[in-house]
Amino acid sequence: QAWCALPSRPQSTGQALGFGHAAMFSCRMCSENPFNAMFGEQGKADKEKKKKDKRRTSKRNEGSFHPRTDDEVASAVSRWIRHAHPRANDFFTSKQQLHDVLTQLAKGIDREDDPILGGDEKCVYWYGDVTKEDLQAAIRMVKPGENAESVTYVNRVLAFIFATDESFDKLMKLPKEPFKMSCGDQLCVNLSHISVETTSS
Repeated sequence: QAWCALPSRPQSTGQALGFGHAAMFSCRMCSENPFNAMFGEQGKADKEKKKKDKRRTSKRNEGSFHPRTDDEVASAVSRWIRHAHPRANDFFTSKQQLHDVLTQLAKGIDREDDPILGGDEKCVYWYGDVTKEDLQAAIRMVKPGENAESVTYVNRVLAFIFATDESFDKLMKLPKEPFKMSCGDQLCVNLSHISVETTSS
């Protein structure tokens, strides 16, 4: 059965990630910083990745990438930010910081693709930074409550900003590693393809 999704987005089946606005956090959510719980310690995640030492492959074709113009980036950010979950506004230190993160996302995705408001019938490939160890989509950002820039997985950022409370609660219980994509391609960043399974399963 499909998870909850905005009416404008085609519903997906299986363990796909729902997104959009939902009710307030549960009591457990109120007692902790969801951003810290969602992303954990990068160093710990890196050690776990090295233990697994798995080389992944992707169907992404870098030669087919058509970047957005500055106006197209601004337009995409304007559309996406209207669908951001209230947790994003609460835990990013400013609206500009959220805007900057969404700008990075728009620049790393083909102009014809939309990982948030598009359909779930195809993969949305990431053309930005990729981790060397295990081929994961990544961006550099300053996390709320921190001063130094660090590397963060794109699919975790998307889930934090756009997932419903129900989906977010399930994802919070997973290890602090990149979320597994149901399509099997870790360079896909389609929000509907994020799975509640672990990358090691």
